[in-house]
Amino acid sequence: MSMDYERKILLIGFLKYIGFNRKKIMQEDIDNRIKVQKLVYFGKALGLPLDYDFNLYLYGPYSSGLTKDYFNISDEEWANGKIDIPANVSDLLKQLKGRDALFLEIAATLHSIKTANPDASEDLLINIVTDIKSERLNGKSEAHKYVRDTFNFLKKVKLL
Repeated sequence: MSMDYERKILLIGFLKYIGFNRKKIMQEDIDNRIKVQKLVYFGKALGLPLDYDFNLYLYGPYSSGLTKDYFNISDEEWANGKIDIPANVSDLLKQLKGRDALFLEIAATLHSIKTANPDASEDLLINIVTDIKSERLNGKSEAHKYVRDTFNFLKKVKLL
């Protein structure tokens, strides 16, 4: 079994766990793809064996390898997809998977920047993310409060 095959089997198991089927991912709905990217990002951050590299892009942390994999899943791979998710990780993923794409994008961006800059203060981090996400947060009258509330959620669940 190749590493690529094993990686896809774990990814498929994770996608099934978070409630995504192949059709839902292949749809043109960008929000579904954002959610998949961010939930896999958090799955990896929580220690699941999801072997993808993420870089910060327009919609937050993004993995081109992940996109390639989920667009190239065969029927056989989908049928065989499985992953073991510990109870503590499962509880947190349940909270995250019910969130919308914008929340996950802001949360993953906060987490990514804080991970790369562990000494950044809370206020600096919130200001940076509010600034770089200002266009995406345009519909939010209180963008700064939205980012701070997202930050506080991540602190509460011990992701920051």
